[in-house]
Amino acid sequence: MSWQATLTNLYLRYRFKPAAGTRLVVATARARMSRLMRSQKPMPADVLHQAVPAQGGLCPAEWLRPADSSAQRSLLYFHGGGYFFGELAIHRPMCSYLSRIARADVLSVDYRLAPEHPCPAAVEDALAWYRELLTRIPASQILIGGDSAGGGLALACLQQARAAGLPMPAGIVLFSPWVDLACNGETMQTRARAEVMFTADSLAQAAALYLNGRAKQDPLASPLYADLSGLPPLLIYASRDEILLSDATRLHQRAEAAGVTSTLRLQSRMPHVWPVMLMLPEARASLREVAAFMLEQVPERSASPAVST
Repeated sequence: MSWQATLTNLYLRYRFKPAAGTRLVVATARARMSRLMRSQKPMPADVLHQAVPAQGGLCPAEWLRPADSSAQRSLLYFHGGGYFFGELAIHRPMCSYLSRIARADVLSVDYRLAPEHPCPAAVEDALAWYRELLTRIPASQILIGGDSAGGGLALACLQQARAAGLPMPAGIVLFSPWVDLACNGETMQTRARAEVMFTADSLAQAAALYLNGRAKQDPLASPLYADLSGLPPLLIYASRDEILLSDATRLHQRAEAAGVTSTLRLQSRMPHVWPVMLMLPEARASLREVAAFMLEQVPERSASPAVST
């Protein structure tokens, strides 16, 4: 484990992880994440950033694209944040890095958040953007991804896309996906001490905001309980020391049981969603693996069709 990861774990444990029994306050959590954005580095010169305002039934989003127009695949990405917080800026460094090394156009989606917009608002936003991409790009050139709640959202989106008869993308990339809002995984208890970011109670409170009375095992909110057959290849990352480990392992097992190709990458002593933490050498190594997966699912071709905005 790198010294950067050691320091990150210490910071998260003592400055981020709530004390047992702490009541979740949405405004406080959102303000804390906004403060973290003050230290963000500027956009790299070889990646273009283009904000996309809400329009035509689509929520806001942003494109991250290689400046040399070398993109030959597109990644539709959904950020994490327990469905109640999260900003595109938080994931901009990671999305920019992937855009560069995977030669991909990355569309990062600013979906609606709970409690103002509970389930299924986020799924509706995700599906609307997937439909829009399909009007511009063949499904065979699209990948979909997300971290934590965004990972669950990516799977819920594809569940609805499949029900609507839409073609599946070429692959799925998930970082520490939260796919069981019933919080039934055994690692909610067995990894409670090792976890540096959350408690089982804090996740249960976030789930209640998003569910808004919906059944905890409703596949629309908890895609672990969905029919996973017919999904494209999955690449899943999780830490052996996070309370959401069981979400990743159970998803991997159920996907394989449904005939889906699934690869599970586990790493010890890493924080939740470490691949999005670009300052960690372990994150950059994982993202290089993700880029290889993306190139494997959408191989290089001689010409790349233009993608309109």
